[in-house]
Amino acid sequence: MKKSITLVATTAMAFSMFASVAMADTAKTSADYTDLAGIESGLKTKIDTLLSKGIFEGVSSDTFGISQNMTRAQFAKVASLVFGLKVDTSLQTSSFTDVQANDPANGWAIPYIEAAKKAGLIDGMTETTFAPGDNVTVGQLDTVLLKGLGKKVDTSATPWYANAVKQATELGIHPSNKNGDAAATRADLVVGAYGSLPAPPTTEQPANENKVSVASVRAQGDVTIVVALDKTVDTAKASFTVSKDGTLLPVTTNWEVDKKTATLTLSTDNKLTSGSYVVTLGGIDSSTIGTASATLTVGSVSSSTGDYKYWVPESYTLSNVIDSGLTESATGESGYATRAEAEDPTQSMFAKEIEITVTTTSGDEVAAPGLIESVTSSNPTIVKAAVSADHKGYILGNKAGTATINILYKTISGEKKQLSVPVTVKDETISTQKVEARDTTIKATVSTVTSGVYGGVFNAYEEMDMLVTDNYGNEYEREEIQDYNFALGIQFMAEDVVGDPSKGDTGSVMIDNAGYVFIKGNVTQFTLTVVTTNGTRVAAGVQVTQE
Repeated sequence: MKKSITLVATTAMAFSMFASVAMADTAKTSADYTDLAGIESGLKTKIDTLLSKGIFEGVSSDTFGISQNMTRAQFAKVASLVFGLKVDTSLQTSSFTDVQANDPANGWAIPYIEAAKKAGLIDGMTETTFAPGDNVTVGQLDTVLLKGLGKKVDTSATPWYANAVKQATELGIHPSNKNGDAAATRADLVVGAYGSLPAPPTTEQPANENKVSVASVRAQGDVTIVVALDKTVDTAKASFTVSKDGTLLPVTTNWEVDKKTATLTLSTDNKLTSGSYVVTLGGIDSSTIGTASATLTVGSVSSSTGDYKYWVPESYTLSNVIDSGLTESATGESGYATRAEAEDPTQSMFAKEIEITVTTTSGDEVAAPGLIESVTSSNPTIVKAAVSADHKGYILGNKAGTATINILYKTISGEKKQLSVPVTVKDETISTQKVEARDTTIKATVSTVTSGVYGGVFNAYEEMDMLVTDNYGNEYEREEIQDYNFALGIQFMAEDVVGDPSKGDTGSVMIDNAGYVFIKGNVTQFTLTVVTTNGTRVAAGVQVTQE
């Protein structure tokens, strides 16, 4: 699709026009148009404001045309007025072959089309044609207004208008219940143009503190979104829309008795997947709404903020370490961790850290630790969630099932953002998947000891510099392996023990449950072998020096 509307304008330029708008002797109001008699008061207020500023006029003396589609010619005029362009109303010649002064439908628009073209607001459909009677889409409308407000719009996504729809929705200037490829009506342009004004007149709207706003949205499972408002509403009238990438998704709404909390349920064909969902409040007088929308980000990437992007994994997989009884083996004895530690998400090696990766727009990673404000689980009986004192988030599997974690984090600039990630807890126990000995040569020095007494103690986990990876991707190093060996099942053996023949019988080597190695008698070398429950073996050679 050709994106036929572009804008090159600054915010200052956008709002400099009002003193120069030619006004009629008596400005019309919404009461002068018969087709506006039944519209809601918030929209009527916007129309009256735009009429008073000369930005809009009716399609006839008594008809506003509120439901009519907005043509490219009509949009050129409104865009020219909203963004304060210098319009030569005497101009009768167009640079486009399909716009003629004698055309009763569109000839009047020549001055506005030429002004918009000269300012870089609107392109032709081709080098020589403008298509003045074609409809303007909602995505094109959003794009122009956003750029006029100084916003950067990314048109590289699919569909191209997805980012424009998302931003416009968050600002309250996107028409509700419409996708970006829908034809824009005059009502849509009223909403967008009014929302782009520099400051709504305070006498025409209640103070912000008296308005209702969407306070938060969070996922609960894979088809449910919970919305919290900051004030009560008339639940018989209030409604919500949910969109993803500019496409509306059907939802059913159930209100809580507090009249501030609603549960939105998607169809099973529209399960929450990685991406951004925009939830918008509607159904009530728009003049009573403060912040109409909030964004729920699910999975791999959050919304960009400033010069940075914030990335998280698309999903997490955990083991049901608590419900399965595995953590009951964390006795605190024989070098094992305690059960309290193993079941604490901020301490347990079974837990997953929620990793937020921060990158610049060019893709370079930025060090930004401690961003997480809170982590909550949609079902704590399945997934336990917690935040440490240094603002790192962790999750731990309790019992098998699925849940969603909702993450509130703070950006580098201090702005708070929220995203959600699905979590699967499996009924599959922890086991060693990979073991490494990063040091395979060990030198041990022992004192000559009385026959029958062990000496020369060293710790095998430390000296072999061991690294173990379990079947859920968790890594354990050195003493951490022993802490959780009740699950990992690492065993040591001393093989090929050799002594000095001139000193008589060869001695022996013993390894206790905590991984400490004891040497008795005449030993000069041996092989320290690690064996896992799946049969994997790694080894290190030990050279022993007797003092």
